[in-house]
Amino acid sequence: MPLSSPVRLHHWVEMAVFLMLFSTSIRALGANGSRAKPGCGHAAAEQTSGHVLRSEVNLQTVNVQVKDKSGKDVRGLTVNDFTVRENGQRQKIAFFDPGTGPVTIAVLVDSSVSVSENGKVGSAEQIAAQFMRVARPGDDIFAMDFTDSTGPFEHLTAEQLRNPGPVAVPSAGGSGSALYDAIATAICYLRESKNPRQAIIVITDGVDEHSRLTLDQSIALVRSQRAQLFMIGLHSRPEFRFEGRVEPKIRLVTGQDIDNPGLVFYRLTKEAGAETFTANSQHGLRGGLKAVSDMLDSEYTLAYYPPSTSRKTRKIDVKLDRHGLRVLGNRVAVSTQTLDETAHYLSGTCSVSPTFYARAYESRTAHTPGGNIYRDDFSDPHSGWPVHSDSHYVPGGYELSTVDQVGSGNYGGGSASKILPAGGGPQAISSTIQGPTRSYRENVIAAYGPGWPDFRVSATVKALKPPSDWNEEAKFSHPVRAAAGLAFRIDLKGYYALLVSPSVQNRRMLAFELVARTFHGDSYAELTIVPWTTIPQDSPVESRLAIEDVGDQIRIFVDGKLVGIARDETFEGGYEGFVVSAPAAAVFSNFVLEQK
Repeated sequence: MPLSSPVRLHHWVEMAVFLMLFSTSIRALGANGSRAKPGCGHAAAEQTSGHVLRSEVNLQTVNVQVKDKSGKDVRGLTVNDFTVRENGQRQKIAFFDPGTGPVTIAVLVDSSVSVSENGKVGSAEQIAAQFMRVARPGDDIFAMDFTDSTGPFEHLTAEQLRNPGPVAVPSAGGSGSALYDAIATAICYLRESKNPRQAIIVITDGVDEHSRLTLDQSIALVRSQRAQLFMIGLHSRPEFRFEGRVEPKIRLVTGQDIDNPGLVFYRLTKEAGAETFTANSQHGLRGGLKAVSDMLDSEYTLAYYPPSTSRKTRKIDVKLDRHGLRVLGNRVAVSTQTLDETAHYLSGTCSVSPTFYARAYESRTAHTPGGNIYRDDFSDPHSGWPVHSDSHYVPGGYELSTVDQVGSGNYGGGSASKILPAGGGPQAISSTIQGPTRSYRENVIAAYGPGWPDFRVSATVKALKPPSDWNEEAKFSHPVRAAAGLAFRIDLKGYYALLVSPSVQNRRMLAFELVARTFHGDSYAELTIVPWTTIPQDSPVESRLAIEDVGDQIRIFVDGKLVGIARDETFEGGYEGFVVSAPAAAVFSNFVLEQK
């Protein structure tokens, strides 16, 4: 982000302070369910025809709290005590609720593997049951589990929770997280509610790896809809080291960038009017849920029929005609007339449309009777693979290099952090050579595409070579070997790697090995499955590598020949891609991933 503009600099500093304060509050206040940031009210919306949920409304609502000079909630006010103005024009209040009316509430629980095991706070059903104990009679409670997909959106009654039978809220399955899509799905379901008062409570660590919607799109949708958003923050796994980071983007081990989870909470709070709380234990969760219930109980809800406007935003002001009282909850609402605030859903469902929000690899995936096949020849530099200084498109392929220039590219600009969790071993050393400072990393990984449980993956790797500016004096803490190959079943725990390395003595020979690498903070533990094995090399220029992985059986192919079979079940799922080990650079081409 450029820092030359004073406005942008102020925003950047403000965000950095928020991220540090939020991570501190997670540690220091999480056990008490503390409120992290006062927020605002919300706008209203309803669905139009078809499978498109538009931000068009026939009733605009806003939720406010009223405080006295000592900060205590003021209750018992009437509609005549309030004045509502939109863009300075007084509006006729068509609906008023002093906090006694029913609220339709959706409880969304992130059960993805990024959430710290120590921070697990129960299933969606269990958390909804906890909230129902502090909610008021008449509130309508729904619950949904989500990971990289969403589970069923289930209506829960007090009778169901008093007499539990089979699980009422099934798990979503999956492993990653699609937070933005889950919020959009809940908004879609809530369009059926007739209650003017609606709320979405999301229990999450803020990590989003898989949403089709962007954070900007999610914010726009929340701001244009009726439901008030409450975020209860959890810890991520400690190996991610997210806390205290202020970069807008965090790079995962696959090379893909995600929004900094702290930034997610910050922007949803500041721009979408969300209320943010923290919880890292059952006690903290109960405090957070009780705080949400108390807020809903103390809020006044006002609604009016908005006039037509061509403005992009509507500024809503709520004033009191009583001296000594103050109103919390005025907000800017997104215009109902803009087409860019339209969320598209799969026809007949509340699933975010995979056609309208297609991922780049989906256009390169063919559906055949034998299974799906994803191909990429890297001729299109926008086909979705990570682009960084050490992993990028080149003419005729995709290159990985173990050298990265410190102070340039994505790292130096502050737009992406180092790989998290670390991609290998004593991860990097720095050495000053002629010109800029360089960082040499032991392993570089890049992955993209679908994550199928059983597959065959293949690619061509061109002859290895040291980076052009490799400093021979730079040494790792242990011996390294230049190698490149296929990385597969890459997940939060680690990955498998099929590595090849040409023989220095005989250009007609090639060596390969198969290893499993398990992450441990900045290092990893390596298990050798197939030790270095020398085979004849068909071409001194390039090799065609393939892995067929079905169940726990791994079959290894080099230049079309089966050269090894092994069994291992260290990693059960994940993504496929490439790996280069220092000191080396390699170019990959003709990537093919076949579902088995």
